[in-house]
Amino acid sequence: MRTGMWVLDRHCNGMGFLHGGMTCSFSDSALAWAVWSVTGKMSVTLKLTMEFMDIVREGTWLEAHPEVTLVDGDMVHVTAQLIKADGGIAARADAIFRTLRRKS
Repeated sequence: MRTGMWVLDRHCNGMGFLHGGMTCSFSDSALAWAVWSVTGKMSVTLKLTMEFMDIVREGTWLEAHPEVTLVDGDMVHVTAQLIKADGGIAARADAIFRTLRRKS
């Protein structure tokens, strides 16, 4: 599963690069979709860790390539690389999600 976005001016900081907070938000969403695709359950983020490797300029197509690495009961570990259109790795995200049960 892949999720992508065009980096627009509204996503950038004052230097014209993708804002770190926007990178985290985009990653969190992509990781949550990966959890959904594997478990079929909604989830909440317990922990999100980011490693920023390269700047992402306005106008760049950015894709998240998430992968669920472990499902342990209601805990789901997931990782993703954020890859620019030129193939460069912009960031890596690692997270732990907790799946939610419906109330009866």
